Amino acid sequence: MTPVNPEKYYFSKIQLYDPNEIINYGIQKQIQRKKKRKLAKLEKQGIFIGRDPIKLLKKANKSSKSETNNTDLISVDIIRKKWKIASLRAQGVKVKDDISLLKKAADKVHKLKRKRAKNWRKRVEANEEKKRERQVKRTTNIQARRTKRLSKKLNKAREKGRIFFACE
Repeated sequence: MTPVNPEKYYFSKIQLYDPNEIINYGIQKQIQRKKKRKLAKLEKQGIFIGRDPIKLLKKANKSSKSETNNTDLISVDIIRKKWKIASLRAQGVKVKDDISLLKKAADKVHKLKRKRAKNWRKRVEANEEKKRERQVKRTTNIQARRTKRLSKKLNKAREKGRIFFACE
């Protein structure tokens, strides 16, 4: 018996196509819309799935505030939410429900952004410094060429007897 490829089968659902090979733009948009709707529905329930920790943290804080305000949540709703999270995790979805971990991830992102901004500033300053140095070098070279040309002209004129210097 040949081994089953886990990428082709999902919990009694057979995947009939590879999502990366879809050519029809309309079908791609439809699939993306379905994913967005599913995500929005889960976020309404207080279940967060996504990549951006900053946005997820904001949404989690907002939902936790609304949950604290809404004290009449029935224990059945809480149990349903826990079951939904468990089933999603069983399917292999990464559910981000730990606010402390979201805070750490958001801090990490902020730290990385600050580091990149700092490096960028250093790079810009270094470029400006190089530009200034090149400009100074250019002006000195132009000045040197000018004085050399003038002295050459004066020497030729002196040799031909057109100019007489009183200091000689």
